[in-house]
Amino acid sequence: MALNVGQDFKKRWLNTPETVRQTYQEDLARICDLLLPQTQIQTWTQHEEHAAQHSQQRIEKAYADLKAELIEQARIRKQQALEKALAEKRAAEAAYAAQLQADEAQQFAQQTENLVALRNHIDQEIAQQTERYQSNPEQPSIDYASGQQLVIEDHQILSELESVRVRLELEAESLIEQAVTVFRAKLHSLAQDEIEYILKNSEFSKEK
Repeated sequence: MALNVGQDFKKRWLNTPETVRQTYQEDLARICDLLLPQTQIQTWTQHEEHAAQHSQQRIEKAYADLKAELIEQARIRKQQALEKALAEKRAAEAAYAAQLQADEAQQFAQQTENLVALRNHIDQEIAQQTERYQSNPEQPSIDYASGQQLVIEDHQILSELESVRVRLELEAESLIEQAVTVFRAKLHSLAQDEIEYILKNSEFSKEK
């Protein structure tokens, strides 16, 4: 008698759960027992019904366990894919935030350089104004209204120049402070907008 096991039997047999293969082997062994001369057919038949039910239960349980295992493996693969995608997204967001921070630092450095240049320019203007008001050689000064000489002391001129210098420096400090305040407010606004953008486009809230 020829036994037709179908195509790709070896592959299908190896992919079958171990419990199912063992059950099939036990069923074949019982069938072989039936072919033995000393086997009593009535006794064999009585035991075969119970053995067949037990075999069917074992096979169904084995395939149910295999299905559960395959589902769990699929769930793990999906979870791993989600975690990988999330990690890549976080890395991209971190790189973008780092680039934004670097750009802001560069802008701040450029603004600071501009403020220093402004301060140097103001200092130069103060120096030029001071040179223009250096004391002249002593000469008699005439008050034409009263007919008396009017003499301006050097310390008076220097005091006036010092007052002008201090006033210009205070104005320069005020301008620099205003520029820094405006720049910091701009940086804060940009950073706040970026944080809101990241939170808005993040899936953290969706995951919750």
